[in-house]
Amino acid sequence: MTSGSSGCEFVSLVLPAFNEELNIRRVHENIRRVFGTSENLEIIFVDDGSTDSTARCVRELRQQDSGVRLIRFGRNFGHQAALLAGIEAAGGAAVITLDCDLQHPPELLPQMVQAWRDGARLVQMVRRQTADAGWFKSASSRAFYWFINHVSEVPIAAGAADYQLLDRHVVDAILMFKDREPFLRGLVAWLGFTPLRIEYDAPARTAGASSYTLRKMVKLAFQAAAALSPKPLRFSLYLGCLTALFCLLYSLYAVIEFSRGNTVQGWTSMIMTVTFLGAVQLISVGVLGEYIARIYEQSRNMPRFVVVESDAPAPQFKT
Repeated sequence: MTSGSSGCEFVSLVLPAFNEELNIRRVHENIRRVFGTSENLEIIFVDDGSTDSTARCVRELRQQDSGVRLIRFGRNFGHQAALLAGIEAAGGAAVITLDCDLQHPPELLPQMVQAWRDGARLVQMVRRQTADAGWFKSASSRAFYWFINHVSEVPIAAGAADYQLLDRHVVDAILMFKDREPFLRGLVAWLGFTPLRIEYDAPARTAGASSYTLRKMVKLAFQAAAALSPKPLRFSLYLGCLTALFCLLYSLYAVIEFSRGNTVQGWTSMIMTVTFLGAVQLISVGVLGEYIARIYEQSRNMPRFVVVESDAPAPQFKT
């Protein structure tokens, strides 16, 4: 018997939503179009502190579809926190995470479920291209994965998003982590489950504007780097050693020139050296500060998110 087909075949869909009132009903209609009225399906919308009518739209759907559930944050805790809240609340033997903007096509959901039933514990959707992505978004996305894969101890497939199916074994393993600022794709890769990858082309966003700004992408990149690997700390050490070697060679050069009676123009070289060393120190302290900040946040033992409304049979506070 395959891992995916063992036990109940109840499937949970987790959809984080931040100001997605224009897309809630559309994505629900698309999901029901491909799954029908199956009772072995729950659709969990996680309202990540929206300021529009996202929660109201989900409540209206809940009255029409008993499989719809709402989890609502009191404020915006971030996309990764919303994903984890939904995963923790999900009761399915398989959990699928996808966004509300329909750029994660619901039409591919049956293919993912079938792959799971055939034995795949992890089905990972890999984006080839996005219809409405300009050159800057495409370039920044490539830069993101290049950066992550150069600092991470585990590789992450370029184009892999948070559109994936997780078997209950994978879900239970993920929930063992207690990181204050988790990076879900990195956690899944770190676990070591062999993924079954399916490529797809992401359509244009149907309505609304993406809330995933460049600032948020940069923040996620640093968050992912600190969560996945201590390499940035080691890079600071290597940079310091390289700088020390450079200073040693320069000192030897200065001594040789002095012994030859050549006048060394000291002011310019001194300023350049001091400036360079100051930059290296600031970079190293900044990298160290990122890790110290994570230790500080973790030691505070604060909840990763706070649920103010939930249909899920889960505690109100998640630590």
